Amino acid sequence: MKFSTWQPLNNGLELSPEIAHVIRIRLDLAREQWSPLIELLSDEERARATRFRFDDPRRQFVICRATLKQILGTAYGVAPNALSFQYGSRGKPELSLQDLNSSVPQIEFNVSHSGTIGLIAISVGAPVGIDVEEFDPTVKFLQLAERFFAPLEASELKSLPPEKQLHGFYRCWTCKEAYIKAKGDGLSLSLSSFCVAIDPDQPASLCHVDGQPDEPIQWTTQSLNIGENHAAAVMVRRPDCRIALWDWPVT
Repeated sequence: MKFSTWQPLNNGLELSPEIAHVIRIRLDLAREQWSPLIELLSDEERARATRFRFDDPRRQFVICRATLKQILGTAYGVAPNALSFQYGSRGKPELSLQDLNSSVPQIEFNVSHSGTIGLIAISVGAPVGIDVEEFDPTVKFLQLAERFFAPLEASELKSLPPEKQLHGFYRCWTCKEAYIKAKGDGLSLSLSSFCVAIDPDQPASLCHVDGQPDEPIQWTTQSLNIGENHAAAVMVRRPDCRIALWDWPVT
């Protein structure tokens, strides 16, 4: 199996603690392509989809949730629409494991989408977080970094050549969001309480966590090349975890 490039996902995922999977999904589908996916959703999920006022967020939700259910359904050997989710105290979705195949190891997952790209991260027995962001060249990223990032990160961002600063900002932002989502702490975890690598030309990493000197070595961090106008990162709480990259087929 190749781990450095995106490969078509033609079969089920290899479920192993040593491998985390990232599945890339196209969200720019015509209505006739994505509307049948609504049949895979629960009544609650369909009601949630109808509450979106605009087509774009509705399409993104339906495609990502239906694809997640297809992936998990294949792993557990059940129909996608038989799966249901529950939510933790801080809103993180978890798979309800009632009536599922107990021989399948515990699967952790996380979902993110931005613009025309959706990403699903899957791991076995380890918290995982993923984030994707579409570049906005008008964003006042230096001011945002001063306000939300750790002082060292904001300083390092300013020290980058001007042409790298926007990429550096999104590198930092996606890694931070991926870590927070993997931890499941939501807004209770301050963005300034931990540091990640800034330079987009260097490997992504978790560098420092306030009060937890051993925390960074527990995590595998990888930035993802998904196109010129997006940044993305995945974080898994397992050292030296390999990341497999997949493209979900468009039908």
